[in-house]
Amino acid sequence: MSNLKTYLKNKADSLPFKRIGNFNIIFKNSFDKDIDYKAVLQNLNRILPNGYTELIDVIYVGKFNYFEENDFNALYKDGAMYISNVQDDERDLEDDVVHELAHAVEEKYGYIIYEDQQIKNNFLSKRATLKRILDSYDYNTAPYDFQEVEYNKKFDDFLYKEVGYDKLTMLTINLFLNSYSITSLREYFATGFEEYYIGKIIDLKQVCPYVYDKLQNLEYMQEKENEL
Repeated sequence: MSNLKTYLKNKADSLPFKRIGNFNIIFKNSFDKDIDYKAVLQNLNRILPNGYTELIDVIYVGKFNYFEENDFNALYKDGAMYISNVQDDERDLEDDVVHELAHAVEEKYGYIIYEDQQIKNNFLSKRATLKRILDSYDYNTAPYDFQEVEYNKKFDDFLYKEVGYDKLTMLTINLFLNSYSITSLREYFATGFEEYYIGKIIDLKQVCPYVYDKLQNLEYMQEKENEL
């Protein structure tokens, strides 16, 4: 990843650049489809607090080997967002940008998000419930620590390859918003953030009430800061 960052910084002046609201976009490669990225980012500038969008120094769009090697298509790191140029449609792009922005928000406001431990404790309680459900279906859960909040590739592989995300979705209705949110506390929060701004906020309030409450408080803080 460090090699990629160095490469992009060195090439930045020669790569196509766009500014849309608070978002600065540099294209390593163009989107592989006719994606109306301008409409997507203009809409996100409208619905997201300025204090959040300003956390992103630059969005790099392109084909990155790092993504292919690790089987994902978006990443946030050190103020920069990296987005794959392979997108299904505008909604797919919107999901990626908002999800990675959630990680930037978590990085800045983590002390507020997690200080009372409510989100963490709720997440771990749900993980314990999930373990009981999987045990009842005779899955071998013994090798995995369901009380670990950090992302673990082996645990994710177990969920994705052995159980299957589709089956997990059915087993965890009203427990988790989606299967990937099970993989770590950070993804649990990021999925909630995504649901809050571009999903069904009523589902978030019902399934993840502590995430909902925290996002409400953070948004109120943003509004107060804008009044100053």
